[in-house]
Amino acid sequence: MLQLIHSLIPDANTAFHILCFIAVWALIGFFLWSLWLAAKDGVATVKRLHQIPCSDCRFFTGSYQLKCPVHPKTALTEDAINCCDYYPNHGKASY
Repeated sequence: MLQLIHSLIPDANTAFHILCFIAVWALIGFFLWSLWLAAKDGVATVKRLHQIPCSDCRFFTGSYQLKCPVHPKTALTEDAINCCDYYPNHGKASY
């Protein structure tokens, strides 16, 4: 049985080196794939957060205590993306 293995794999050390080479490149590939997925997810999150219109709304106060007197709980959150009370500021002073 051992002679059969030696005839199939002439040098066990060479086979070990080949397996290590494949394992290292598989780990590098998995790491790069994980980085790609994280970057893709991050870009999607940033695009979604840039749709929040609160900072350009006339009712936005900019105060930490009361960001929006109309919808104080949803101001600057993803729930404010389709705010029915959004009124553009157009460069005027916010209230």
